[in-house]
Amino acid sequence: MDGLEELLVKSACSDLITRYAMAVDEWDVNLFVSLFTEDAVWQRPHVPPLRGHAAIRDFMRAQPADRVLRHVNGGILVEVVDRDHASAFSQTTVYEVRGTTAVPAPGTVPNMLVEYRDALVRAPDGWRIARRDTTVVFTTAEEIPTPSGTPPTA
Repeated sequence: MDGLEELLVKSACSDLITRYAMAVDEWDVNLFVSLFTEDAVWQRPHVPPLRGHAAIRDFMRAQPADRVLRHVNGGILVEVVDRDHASAFSQTTVYEVRGTTAVPAPGTVPNMLVEYRDALVRAPDGWRIARRDTTVVFTTAEEIPTPSGTPPTA
């Protein structure tokens, strides 16, 4: 793989991470799910991992839709493994205001800062997330969610 090919992979994978943020912020569940491989694993804090499109879709549909949600991506570092595999580390600051979908929403402090570690694969129709491990680094939640609770969408 030459330098140009590597840059193209890094750019496509960075775009994928940005599309993830846009899809969840626009609450486009179908687009969101399509960013994962069919057998993807999404490990979220304090809950069993979600496995596959159906589980990811069910989780997203169970979340409240009456909110303004924004994921503000920070640094994204993509490491190319080969032509069809890459890994990524990224950070996102999450803002959420419940009870409205109107923009502009009332100002708020960030709800959390999350870090993602991703395994990415090239699919026939573009790069996809094969595994996403999510770590909440900072949160404004009064209590850290437990396995019986529902943590915020990250």
